[in-house]
Amino acid sequence: MRAVDEAATEPVDVLIHRAGGAVAWTAQRMLGGTYGRRVVVVAGKGNNGADGRDAAARLARAGARVTVMGAAEAGDRLPPSDLVIDAAYGTGFRGEYHAPDPGDAPVLAVDIPSGVDGLTGEAAPGAVTASVTVTFAALKPGLLFGEGYERAGAVEIVDIGLDTSGARAHLLQGDDVVGLRPRRPREAHKWQTAVWVLAGSPGMSGAANLCAMAAMRAGAGTVRLGTPGEDAPPVPLEVVGRPVPAEGWAQAVLGELERFPALVVGPGLGRRDTTTASARELIAAAPVPVVADADALWALGDKDAAAQVVGRRQRRTRASTRVWPAPSPGPIASAPPVGWRRASKRPCCSRDRRRSWPSAGVTCC
Repeated sequence: MRAVDEAATEPVDVLIHRAGGAVAWTAQRMLGGTYGRRVVVVAGKGNNGADGRDAAARLARAGARVTVMGAAEAGDRLPPSDLVIDAAYGTGFRGEYHAPDPGDAPVLAVDIPSGVDGLTGEAAPGAVTASVTVTFAALKPGLLFGEGYERAGAVEIVDIGLDTSGARAHLLQGDDVVGLRPRRPREAHKWQTAVWVLAGSPGMSGAANLCAMAAMRAGAGTVRLGTPGEDAPPVPLEVVGRPVPAEGWAQAVLGELERFPALVVGPGLGRRDTTTASARELIAAAPVPVVADADALWALGDKDAAAQVVGRRQRRTRASTRVWPAPSPGPIASAPPVGWRRASKRPCCSRDRRRSWPSAGVTCC
């Protein structure tokens, strides 16, 4: 977001005035009017504080009784009020912030609740918990992740004239998913949308069943579920169970993929060396799109080891697709994605920490 701010073509004062106007408008709506209402604004020294002071001036002109307090001088408890505007710190804040107690007043946060990390959503216990957050130009990752999601309250995005067209991370929402799903022809049959799921381990069927049910719910025509070491794996209603050898199962699964346009591998497989080897072999050789999740991510290893697997896959299948590692525990969690498909018109601005991998034909969830 800092790069977006620095690329702004309009003066900072203009942007602050627009942001202050948006905050004041939201405050009036929360107050149900302004005349005689008591408003406390906690303002820091940066642009976030400037936004709050601009909003304070507007509210005062509209008849509110406004008290502006510096973030460092606010103390432990704020005076009684009808609304507190948190403009102490913005998305660039690092460290811990112990917010003053607002009492019974609702809190309106400016851009992000003070004390919440704008990138990760991490927050110390003393960070602000807002009823409403007015954020500018785009969603910030910290409003979606970690404690930031809970502390932000209802989030309102306001356009103040910043260009976010270069954002490389976007929020995927329900409407986006619906738009990505292809329309199914009336004459379609189940094998055109069949999914093979290789998941679970003996006595550990929960993740495998959830995965299979998710495939059915997403519209798969038929789902086949195999669990290594299970001759008759427990399966949900309408899912077809398939015996899979306990060891060296990659070739057995590959031999059954002819009628399946998609493969899911990973949930609940375990992390034994033989399992890891089979998962890597299957991902590299599968002639269909693969979703690798959970223990399959562990099997792929770090970014260099994963690049070897997906490179072999690309040479065999000539696939031109992408890899999205997930924010989950394991070595691949820290690996950067090869690319980011634009999934929504709602950008989510963050620092760019990515480096390129070869395109590979595997989607890691």
